Amino acid sequence: MTNALSSKLGRLQLTGLVLGAIGLVVAIIMAFVSGGEHFFQSYLYAFLFWTGLALGCLLLLFVQHMAGGSWGAMIRRPLEAGAMVIPVMALLFIPILFGMGSLYGAWLHPENELVQAKVGFLNQSFFIIRSIIYFAIWTFGAWYFFNASGKQDKVSAHEGGRIGFSLKRTATFWIVIYILTMTFAGIDWAMSLTPEFFSGMYSVILMIGQAISATSLMILIMVFIANNDKEIDELLNSKRLQDLGNFLMAFTLFWAYTSFSQIIIIWSNNVIETNPYYVLRFNQAWQGVGYFLLLFGFFAPFVILFSRWVKRKRRALVLVAIWAVLVRLVDLFYIIIPNFHREGFPLGLSDVALVVGIGGIWIAAFSFWLKSRPLLPKNDPRLAHAGAHHG
Repeated sequence: MTNALSSKLGRLQLTGLVLGAIGLVVAIIMAFVSGGEHFFQSYLYAFLFWTGLALGCLLLLFVQHMAGGSWGAMIRRPLEAGAMVIPVMALLFIPILFGMGSLYGAWLHPENELVQAKVGFLNQSFFIIRSIIYFAIWTFGAWYFFNASGKQDKVSAHEGGRIGFSLKRTATFWIVIYILTMTFAGIDWAMSLTPEFFSGMYSVILMIGQAISATSLMILIMVFIANNDKEIDELLNSKRLQDLGNFLMAFTLFWAYTSFSQIIIIWSNNVIETNPYYVLRFNQAWQGVGYFLLLFGFFAPFVILFSRWVKRKRRALVLVAIWAVLVRLVDLFYIIIPNFHREGFPLGLSDVALVVGIGGIWIAAFSFWLKSRPLLPKNDPRLAHAGAHHG
C-alpha cells in the first residue's frame, strides 16, 4: 500500500468518525424533540442497512473463495475489512434492545389469537438469545477467514495454496450457515414488525439486498484504490470490472424476481388477516415508492448494466453502483418504515441523521481494517497468473 493511499484511508477513517458523531448527535437531539419512538424506528432502519452491508461483505467473502478466480482474490481484502465490522454492529444492536417496547410491541403485547400463537417464538428473552447467537456466529466466521488470510500472508507459496484450498472447501459450509442465520434474523428484526404476516421470501429479499450493497461497495472501493495504487490499477482491468458488473446485474435481477414472487404468492393467498404487509404498502401514501423501485430499482439499472460498455468503464460503473446503494436505502425504507404508520411525509431528519451516524462509524471501522494489511493477499494462488507482483 502506497503512503498516499494509506493517508487517504486514514482521512476516510477520520471523516467517518466525524460524520458518525455529527449524525448521532443530531439524532439524539431529534429524539428529545420528537420523542424516542421515532428515534428507535429510524435507528432500526439505519442499523439494518449497515449491518446488511457488513453481512453482504461476509457473504461475498464466502462466495469468492468458493467460486475461485482472480476477480475474487482482488476484492478479498476489502471484503474481509467489511466483514470485520460485524462486531461493531453487534455493539450497535444494544440500543434496539432498549427500544423493543416501541418497535416490537405488536408481539410483546399481542392483541389477537394469530399473534398470541407465536409467542413461544416471539418473546423478548428468546429474541435476545437468538440475536446474540447470530452475532456470535457471524463474528466467528468473519474472524476465521480474516485470521486464515493473515496466516496465508506469512507462509510459503505452497502452504498458502493449501490454506486457500481449505478456505474454499469451508466456504460452502459457511454460506449455508449464513443463509440459515440470516433467515431467522430477518424474521426477528424486520418481518416480526408485522407479526401477522409471514413470507418465505422475506429474508431472501433482505439477503439479496445485502449482496447488491456489498457488490456496489466493492466497485466503489476498488476504483478508489485503483486510482491511488498502481498495482491495483493494473489488476482492475476491463475484464475484472465487467465481472463485478455482471454480479451487480445478476443480483439486481434476482432481487426483482424474489420481490415479485412474494407479491404474487401473498396476493394469490387473498386473506387480508395474513397480508397486512402489502395492505400497508399498496395504499396511496406508499404507491409512488413502489413504482420508483420497480422502474428505477430494477428496469433502469438492469437495462443499463446489460451494456457491456458500461460494465467495462470505471466511471460509468461507479455511477451505477452509487445509484444501487441509494436504491437499497429506499428499498429498506419501504420494507421497514410503513410498519410504524407514520403520518404525513414518512422520511424524517432522524432517518437521515442515523443513516449518516451509523454509516460514519461503519466507514471508520472498515477503513481501519482495510489499511491494517496489504491490499492483496500475498500467497493467494489465484493471483499467480493475474499479473500481480506482490510479496
